Amino acid sequence: MVTLKKVEYIERHGAVAYVGHLQQCQRWAAQHREKHNAAAKAWREANPNAGKEWYAANPDKVMGYNQEGSHKGGKRYAVKQKYQTTGLQGERHRVRTKHAKIYYNIKQATPNNVLHHEWIQGTAKYRGVALVDKEAHQNGIIKVIKILEGKITLFSEKEIAEQGIIL
Repeated sequence: MVTLKKVEYIERHGAVAYVGHLQQCQRWAAQHREKHNAAAKAWREANPNAGKEWYAANPDKVMGYNQEGSHKGGKRYAVKQKYQTTGLQGERHRVRTKHAKIYYNIKQATPNNVLHHEWIQGTAKYRGVALVDKEAHQNGIIKVIKILEGKITLFSEKEIAEQGIIL
């Protein structure tokens, strides 16, 4: 199967047809998610250094792409800001900000620790807030130093495996 590049497709079929083609591809990927993910995984396994090589060869482009999403006026800045300020993500962000103010003194006294919230799935409500080890938390491990509010449920590796939770 030969795929056309964006410019070639637009030259042959027009810009409107190209947009329709993109939507058709997105619908197919959504309907065949497992097949799509399997193909992507196979490609990544066959080309393990493809991204790394490009990143190493194009550091200026990498920096530019990263800045598009995080700098004011960037290409994806407005979308990112809307996501972070509305809906579930925005509600959780407000809770995190409130707790950052409440527990400011504790955080200042222990710089290598962060606040961990145990969220109730699909809501901005939480069961508890705890002070946890920063480095372990970044790797998905919760080492509770002090429970600040409510309670935190800790699972052993065996319990996680039994529940089939993917970290």
